[in-house]
Amino acid sequence: MVTAVAALTAATTLVHLAGDPPLRPTGFEQDENPAEPAEWMWLQRANADGSIPPTAYQEALASTRKLESDTRRGAPQLSEAQWRPLGPSNIGGRLIDVVLDPTTPGTVYVAAGTGGVWKSTDGGATLASAWSDDLPQSMGALAVAPDGTLYAGTGEPDHGGGGSYYGTGVYRSTDGGATWVSLGLTDTGAIGRIRIDPTDPRRILVAAQGRLFDTGGDRGVYLSTDGGSTWRQVLDGLNDSTGAIDLAINSGDPDIILAAMWDKLRYPDAREYGGPGSGVYRSSDGGETWSRVGAPLPTSESEPGRIGVAFAQDDPSRAYAITNDLVGNLTGFFVSNDAGATWTRPLTGEAGLDAGDGGFAWWFARLWVDPDDADHVFSAGVPMMESHDGGLTWVPGRGIHVDQHAMAWDPHTEDRVYVGNDGGLYWSAQNGNVIGAWTAASVQPYMQFYAIDVSAQDVSRVSGGTQDNGSLRSWGAADWNLYRGGDGMMNRINPVDQNNVFACSQNGGCARSDNGGDTMTSIRARFAGTRFNWVSPLEIAPGAPDTVYFGSNVLNRSDDRGRTWRAVSPDLTGGPTPRNATSYATITTIGIAPTDSDVVYVGTDDGRLWVTRNGGGAWTRLTDPDLPDRWVTRVTVDPENADVAWVTYSGFRWESETQPHVLMTTDGGATWTDISGNLPQAPVNDVIRHPTHRGWLYVGTDMGVFFSPNLGRTWLKVGESFPAVPVMDVHFHTGTKTLFAATFGRGVYQASIAE
Repeated sequence: MVTAVAALTAATTLVHLAGDPPLRPTGFEQDENPAEPAEWMWLQRANADGSIPPTAYQEALASTRKLESDTRRGAPQLSEAQWRPLGPSNIGGRLIDVVLDPTTPGTVYVAAGTGGVWKSTDGGATLASAWSDDLPQSMGALAVAPDGTLYAGTGEPDHGGGGSYYGTGVYRSTDGGATWVSLGLTDTGAIGRIRIDPTDPRRILVAAQGRLFDTGGDRGVYLSTDGGSTWRQVLDGLNDSTGAIDLAINSGDPDIILAAMWDKLRYPDAREYGGPGSGVYRSSDGGETWSRVGAPLPTSESEPGRIGVAFAQDDPSRAYAITNDLVGNLTGFFVSNDAGATWTRPLTGEAGLDAGDGGFAWWFARLWVDPDDADHVFSAGVPMMESHDGGLTWVPGRGIHVDQHAMAWDPHTEDRVYVGNDGGLYWSAQNGNVIGAWTAASVQPYMQFYAIDVSAQDVSRVSGGTQDNGSLRSWGAADWNLYRGGDGMMNRINPVDQNNVFACSQNGGCARSDNGGDTMTSIRARFAGTRFNWVSPLEIAPGAPDTVYFGSNVLNRSDDRGRTWRAVSPDLTGGPTPRNATSYATITTIGIAPTDSDVVYVGTDDGRLWVTRNGGGAWTRLTDPDLPDRWVTRVTVDPENADVAWVTYSGFRWESETQPHVLMTTDGGATWTDISGNLPQAPVNDVIRHPTHRGWLYVGTDMGVFFSPNLGRTWLKVGESFPAVPVMDVHFHTGTKTLFAATFGRGVYQASIAE
């Protein structure tokens, strides 16, 4: 720990000239960050080299379980705190897979991207969790055997936030999801598909995609002949970044199998979503040996991207494949009439099919065939694409949420088809007619939240920003409803006027309202700055609610509730340099002193921490060497003393080194003390101090919510009834003593806190 004098001497002070600067101040412009395309969730958690140690998540999960045990013994009243899901349940989040129980009519299972497995017993109308809260919530694939045995593969194989959370292999349930048993394959990272031999349910094939941000691990196709007790790799990838993403088993001859392999790796400054290892492989002996399918399907020289494969059920000789390039464009749709041995390309249909890829076809590349009609084909896309002539012509869907990932036919009800997308579960009674009527599930609580806020005046008024589902509010209608589009991000409610609200979409697309969100006015163009974080921070000064701050790469201030804005800082980041390729070079958090709205702490995604004591007139960079060089997630200032503050950081443990995730200052930022203590070595996303108990702190982490009764000397787990899902935002409602937690995959939770 450095002394206060040394810290202030080493600090950099920037003097901001008096007078209101122009809307986009001269000299603040920077080039766009070369880190694009970037992945927000991963960037916070990755090490400087772009890696996340494969064991880091599991180690943090083990530490969490120990803390739960310690809390149970030492503070049972805290351990028994009951977290209650608040919702939303009427709006669904991203689904990865959908399957139906062949033994029980009305039983539907869905896998949420970062929300575990869910079960419906009423034909998809309502869903309840069928997955242990203790297991990783990132999902990849589902499969059901003829006797109803359910298999689940963990680790999302697509590219959402769940990609940062490595899966822990394959699990089996024989009681409808009530209990689960691990079947191994723990180093597969993400599971793309699970297929079961229709003639022998003990024969199971798994497509292991591998980890998105690292090479190696267990990749390729794995086979079990004993119901998952043992596994062996039967198809390896060409490269150490090649995994399996799709599988299809021929219903007429289950020894014939198609596998789609995919070179996929994410770097801090680029993506490789294709390569020579991507291709279609075929086996005619049950997976024992494989050969790559040649032209017209892509060869290794063409370095294709993601590929999807499917067999027709009523005509086992018919097979389909869809191919993309590494950029994300559709490159071909192919048909085989000899069970995948040879292929043709019906070029007339591709012009219509490419209307569905959205320019990011590597997000989709999945095909489904009507089990009763080999010519009736569906292709995943932004809309669901449908063909009635074997792929010659295509019709784009409408009436359901965008970004399709899963589809399944009901074996018990004719013409009933289910679809899973980024908006949850839908079903059709018209055999999947994409321009026909679709019905959404009425209860499906697996939303991915970035941030929430709660009205100080009315605890029932909650709003939050959600992935792919905009900004949602709990008022203004009978249930949760959308009041700002895009990917919902920061939502804030004025503490003295609940009708003055702010809702932001990605990259600073903020809007304000004076009537509770019934009408919104965009304020994005009024912000100074040249770079905006995916989740750009916006905060209302708690002690002066007319004052609002917003962060781009500069700090913006409004003193009229967000109507007009001015820049009050220079660029507070290190700029978009190669050194900080794992950041956007933007402000990520704003901490305003409740006792003085001119005292503001600012953190950035490239590890910088600043303070101003005169509303932006001058800035001091805080350079205590105990501050980690990682993504700053939150700064919170003490309600009673502007010199007392807490800062939190993202990131997992790197090798054997521990990382400070929560630090505290009592001298205005001159020196900082690590108070992480016995917290799991995992990202901390938020910190708050109890409004009346000076020693009480709460933090939201990737492992749940934790409490310290003594300013961080010891930490305890708040409640055991909480899933292993990231908590992105926590909020304490003073009037009702209610603690809220916004999760990335399981919606919003609330718990009553005894004092």
